[in-house]
Amino acid sequence: MAPTPVTAIFGAGFTVAVSLALGFLLLGCLRLEFHRTEAALFAFVSGSACLSLGVFLLCLVHQARPVAFAFLGAAAIGCAIWQARKQPERAALRATPAAWSALFGIVFLAFFLCYSINGLAPEVSPDGSGYHLGNVARYARTAGFAWDFHSIYASLSQGMEMLFLVAFSFGKQSAAALVEVAFQAVLPLLMVCYGRRFGFPRAASFAAILTLACPVVGIAGSSAYVDVSVATLLFAVFYLLQVWDEIKQPNLLLLTGLICGFCYGVKYTAGIVLPFAIGFVLWRRAARQVPVLLLGAAILITPWVLRNWLWLGNPIAPFLNHWFPNPYWTDSMELSYLSGLAHYPHVKSYFDIPLQLTVIGGLVPGFLGPIFLLAPLSLLALRQPQGRRLLLAGAIFAIPALFNTEVRFLIPSVPFLALAMGLALARSWGVLPALAVFHAVISWPSVVNVYCDPNAWRIRGLPVRAALRLEPESTYIAAHIGDYALKATIEEAVPPGQPIFSFAGRPAAYFDRDIIVGYESSLGEQVSQLLDRQATGEVKALGIRYLWINDSDGLAAALRSDPKSWGIRQLAEANGTTFYRID
Repeated sequence: MAPTPVTAIFGAGFTVAVSLALGFLLLGCLRLEFHRTEAALFAFVSGSACLSLGVFLLCLVHQARPVAFAFLGAAAIGCAIWQARKQPERAALRATPAAWSALFGIVFLAFFLCYSINGLAPEVSPDGSGYHLGNVARYARTAGFAWDFHSIYASLSQGMEMLFLVAFSFGKQSAAALVEVAFQAVLPLLMVCYGRRFGFPRAASFAAILTLACPVVGIAGSSAYVDVSVATLLFAVFYLLQVWDEIKQPNLLLLTGLICGFCYGVKYTAGIVLPFAIGFVLWRRAARQVPVLLLGAAILITPWVLRNWLWLGNPIAPFLNHWFPNPYWTDSMELSYLSGLAHYPHVKSYFDIPLQLTVIGGLVPGFLGPIFLLAPLSLLALRQPQGRRLLLAGAIFAIPALFNTEVRFLIPSVPFLALAMGLALARSWGVLPALAVFHAVISWPSVVNVYCDPNAWRIRGLPVRAALRLEPESTYIAAHIGDYALKATIEEAVPPGQPIFSFAGRPAAYFDRDIIVGYESSLGEQVSQLLDRQATGEVKALGIRYLWINDSDGLAAALRSDPKSWGIRQLAEANGTTFYRID
């Protein structure tokens, strides 16, 4: 059944509600006291970690079904409501100046509406419709992990995909994207609370606006990606460490460790937060409390490590294959894959990079917004202890961007950089509100379209008709994903359970057949090599009878010119791709 706006909103809303419920139950068990808004935000973040772990366990036993989610989720919500009846009212944080509250409120509501509409529209982002929700759709079909499917993207930790799976079970692809929108909304709210707690509400409101309106944050956070949720989790860890530094409560480190582990569970690169947290605790001369932090982290890290070790023979799959050789991905493939991520393939001069990252965004892809050309001013914040902590955290969390040059890998450092900029300029009368308004205006989708590269990855408008399904979902998807035109042919021609080979990644979220991609597994590499030798008979012997070829693939012309000599038959062609069957 096709999703509707109601089912998509319900799926995302239910996932958020269960996360909040589990988080409040956890905060109650740990007897942690936060201010009113802080409590809700930390409950959502920590409860998401608990829900992700619960779904992981259901996937292990192949009981990840809507009825299980509904029953267990309703039980968690009921318990949280019962517990809340006994809780005293929490104190509020110190107030933000009224003018800044109004400015932040207006910008937040405008951009949240924009992002929600884009999230509610059918999911058409490359990785969102590809491996992120491709894995989720596969788990939904099998009610758990698909042990017979091997791909680099299936072996990565998938903590956020566990949340996506709950939402997807009720509202399909759009519901999953809306879960990421929820994390996107929590991030600036956490930043505002941080500033209110530690005495710089104006700078924090300014930084929250810069982060929320940042174009790459907008597109990544309104798609079924995980980069914005990673940024939210990393900032939550930093925030909790600063609170712990004030009150030195051991249970607070247990909560911090839990979220550190969830960071690793969501994305390997986010695992950098654990040594950061350990270093902070050691710096504050509390070495005896490090085991508490590690215990919390282990709860969320261990399941993914054990899964990959027992399933693939490599606990850090798909990496470190030299130390953990396995039949699913080779050391040479790993090196080739990583080397392709670590440089700007289309940028001719390093002097072009600052403008690409901040204004143009066509070659990187994506961009932060012109206001971040002022980022060097953040160094003035080094004069303050808070500024030094923020800049250090931002620099550490930007390290993964050295190994993957896509702009979205800089998203985790954006909140820290923005806060440091706010602190640096806080004493300049009128500068912060002027810059905040300027950034919000030039980051609005219709304005961005005027100055950025036409190919820049960004939100391009407000697809209201698509979001409300006044425009047919299939029409919208087909207009944005060329491969979708072959959906009917593939479903008719390919028997269930039969894999398809492709040299390139495909929007697997919309196809219920497994796609073996050439660079994603040893099997894919083997098929690629066999096709190079025109050995389609050996490809067929491996159980692969269908080929999905782009016109840009190296073998495309040869396959098209003489299909008989290859032993193949063309079944369909659309939008620069051709679908073949091996006879």
